[in-house]
Amino acid sequence: MGACGCGSCYNVIGDCAFDLTSEQFGDEVLNYNDNPEQFREVHFAKEEKRQRYEYLKKELKEQQNK
Repeated sequence: MGACGCGSCYNVIGDCAFDLTSEQFGDEVLNYNDNPEQFREVHFAKEEKRQRYEYLKKELKEQQNK
């Protein structure tokens, strides 16, 4: 989470955090520790977020098939 209290959506696999949107915080070091888990049902309650996820998912699959 940024110092401003702004959250960044990210994924954690094992001990590694993957944040595809961290550049929006510039040089700020983000803290990925002790943040509450966010479930898809809650996150995707906003249609815009679901649409962005679906777009990124589609683009990733297309890149994998090259």
